[in-house]
Amino acid sequence: MTMLDDRARLAVDAIERSVADQASAAGFAGFAVAQRRHAMWTGAGWALAGSAVAATLVVTAIFTPSPEPDVATTTPEPIVVTTAPATETTQAPSPDPGLVVPPEVDPASEAPPTTEVSLTTEVPTTTLDTTPPSLTITSPEDGARFEEKVVTFSGSTEPGATVIAGGKWEATVSEEGQWSIQLVLSVGANGASFVATDQAGNETSARITVHLDPTEPPEEEPPPPEEGVEFTAFATYGSCELNPPYDVYYGMADPGTKVTITSEYGSGSVNADAEGNWEKKVIFAAAPYGETFLVTVKDHSGKKKTFEFVSWAEG
Repeated sequence: MTMLDDRARLAVDAIERSVADQASAAGFAGFAVAQRRHAMWTGAGWALAGSAVAATLVVTAIFTPSPEPDVATTTPEPIVVTTAPATETTQAPSPDPGLVVPPEVDPASEAPPTTEVSLTTEVPTTTLDTTPPSLTITSPEDGARFEEKVVTFSGSTEPGATVIAGGKWEATVSEEGQWSIQLVLSVGANGASFVATDQAGNETSARITVHLDPTEPPEEEPPPPEEGVEFTAFATYGSCELNPPYDVYYGMADPGTKVTITSEYGSGSVNADAEGNWEKKVIFAAAPYGETFLVTVKDHSGKKKTFEFVSWAEG
């Protein structure tokens, strides 16, 4: 029983005591009636206070006093006390510890779908170039014969390839693969060999044979002049950057006599004119790049002079 129930019980007891007091005090009828009503309302107030929360309690008190000869009988009106139903507090059931409820997710906050990215990387395949370059000699023909020592060799190869003649002289190659080079022949048969190398290091070789025929018959030495001229010789350049490289030699000698110019990489001869002047251009097509060599100039009597020459011709 709660505290509110105790208070309601006390209110009912008070009402009962008020009825008993009214029966025993007949002489004070008017006063008793008023007193009883006061007690009833007081008890009802306590009843209202006692049952405000517990439950609905209806207390009906009907008072019927014993008839008394000298006092007018008064039947009190029944009093109905009704209390408002107590507000029930509904407690949410405790969650089942064994039940797992997924959390609600706001659609706007949902993570975007995951896009799968392929990590496969294609490795490009590299094809190695193992094909040798083409190499042809279009000029001169195999077995050709010449009277001049300096001969131009030409042909075609793979664009971007290099062509080497004789193992050390590089030919000039165009963007289309056309190549050419000048070589100096010796009297007789000359084997000309060429090697083409592409950018991958593949090589192709070719070879032909050409001939240099002697053209100058033996010359008879002219008789020496009665009055001699002092022999002189001079070199014009001493070096050359042109391809093929050359130099010009000149001087004085006995009129009509022969002057000879010789070297390891080129030679020539000329006769002095009636005044004794002479001049000769000598080509050194086979001269090595950057290497100095000697050139000898000699007259008919054996007098001679020596000069140095160096070629700076590329290719």
